[in-house]
Amino acid sequence: MLFIKTFCLIGAMLIITSIGAKLNKVYETTAECVITLVGMLGFIFLVHMHADEYPMNLFCLGMVSLFVGWSLGPAITGLGNKFMFRKFLGKIGVATKMVEVKTKWSFLSTNKIKKPQYYYKDAPEKVFEVNSSEVREFRRRFEEEVLEHERDQLANRWKNMVTLAIVSTAIAVFLTASIVWFSTVDFGFLGGFLAVGLSILSLIKLKKSLTPNASIYSLPLVIIGIIHAMLLLIYDFNRLEKALAAGDESWSTAVQISLSIYLDIIWLFIQILELMGNEG
Repeated sequence: MLFIKTFCLIGAMLIITSIGAKLNKVYETTAECVITLVGMLGFIFLVHMHADEYPMNLFCLGMVSLFVGWSLGPAITGLGNKFMFRKFLGKIGVATKMVEVKTKWSFLSTNKIKKPQYYYKDAPEKVFEVNSSEVREFRRRFEEEVLEHERDQLANRWKNMVTLAIVSTAIAVFLTASIVWFSTVDFGFLGGFLAVGLSILSLIKLKKSLTPNASIYSLPLVIIGIIHAMLLLIYDFNRLEKALAAGDESWSTAVQISLSIYLDIIWLFIQILELMGNEG
């Protein structure tokens, strides 16, 4: 019963998340973004507080799913726009490279950051910065000159990338579950390491996002994030396996484990999509 309860909850949460992502494609204001983030974190906290209080526990799970979907939609749209713009640049003979530049040291940044620069393939000696007039002109041309059928083709390519990321995530989930079910190893020892790893990854991503003109994408960081997400899945599937072995069939356990596995799946999906969107 615990197994059925847990995966019914995860399935329902993923459905609500997909609906939220469909409803909200972009953030209209900064306030909407902040409210979404605060609401998501707040309801995650409430899930743990009311895990054994029906129907409050299910309501909180549903709200977490909705807020995650509401934030996932703009994330997918943003990555898609970058993907399509990069394809457009390749069509007009413009390439991008990452360069390391020195900057003033601060609490959120070292004295070196990586930032993107643009250049024509036939004249690589001349580069353009992200905020330069040349790059703004590229964006204007992308918005105004790309024909509707070409934009549809690029959008379909991005949709295929999203579908591939979903399939890859599903395969990773089944793989990690199989490792736990068919192994006699107790993966509980991973808990502390994964918590520290999550804190470090979060701080690095926060630093990158707050550093002016720095690129927030890093291939090694994304690969580490994917590995970390898969280890989180192994750890939480192991928690479920031990609860099953102990005969625990409570709703509170199902709610807490389903929330953990759901967040692992979302984290893994975002990392895979970021990898495909940038490397593709």
